[in-house]
Amino acid sequence: MGEILEKLLLPLPDIRTMPAVEARLIIAFRLAVVAIKNDYDCSTQLADRLGGKLAATRILILAETLGFAWPEPFQIGRPCCSQVTPDETWLLAALRMAAGKNRPAFDSLTCEMIGDDERERIFTDLRNFVGAYTGSKG
Repeated sequence: MGEILEKLLLPLPDIRTMPAVEARLIIAFRLAVVAIKNDYDCSTQLADRLGGKLAATRILILAETLGFAWPEPFQIGRPCCSQVTPDETWLLAALRMAAGKNRPAFDSLTCEMIGDDERERIFTDLRNFVGAYTGSKG
């Protein structure tokens, strides 16, 4: 029991100490969510960050899917915030699982909070984004 409580006391990751690709993905996802909520077309900015228009479109789709399927509002940090939220940490783990085609691990990670149909859609959207992502052009 003490080990679990100790993990809860650990600070959330700082985006400035993360690998560049992970930080880039979190910032791009934050941008996608803010743009969707404010009806702003950020596809050019996302395409520059993610390596192309297809990846930009796929991350926007993923953001909308998570917004509809997540049991509570998906928590993202403010664009200027260096602290990574637990939901953003989940997103990175889910992206790793999708990139590794590890559906059983993804299901294990999400089965208690998201239904089968929503989980299927999220995993498909994660895989589609991973397939389109090529990295930053700059």
